[in-house]
Amino acid sequence: MQDSEWFGTVALVLAVVVVIGGGFAIAAEGVPPATTTVAVSVSHLNLTIQINATNGMPQYTPANFSVARGEIIVTIVDQDAPAAWPGCACNVTGTQGNVESINGSAPTSQVSWTTVAHTFTVPSLHINVLSPAQSTVTFTLWLNQTGQFPWMCMDPCGSNGYTGAPMGVPGYMAGTMTVF
Repeated sequence: MQDSEWFGTVALVLAVVVVIGGGFAIAAEGVPPATTTVAVSVSHLNLTIQINATNGMPQYTPANFSVARGEIIVTIVDQDAPAAWPGCACNVTGTQGNVESINGSAPTSQVSWTTVAHTFTVPSLHINVLSPAQSTVTFTLWLNQTGQFPWMCMDPCGSNGYTGAPMGVPGYMAGTMTVF
């Protein structure tokens, strides 16, 4: 093999290594390749639905929270009693892959209306996650815009449907998610 062929082979191998290694530039002779470092941050958000000991109403804790822009893994622990929501379409939307996992099961995009006790719904971001009673629901969000986004539970879990307590009481089945 001649020197020029050998040099070309080495340069090709180096170019392949640079591309496979995550870089996107091929170094010129004698110049080190440019590297790109991307900081990937994954946030975790834990929400709990429990019965308020003072008034007996189900309540998300916390109701108002902040998360960093990017990938967020959300876990909702629902400690409320079983319920059913006959009018529910019960489709998961707005999560990565439009799926959620219930009690560690395989991801699902639809939940049976017979088990739904609450939802975590952010209308302006098209997020709708369903929470069966006595379950742990996990899902991943990718949030690329900042701001304040009202969220709510869409299952009419109060005695007066959508407007009664706890649905109409801030800090129970509604709150604000701030993305920074």
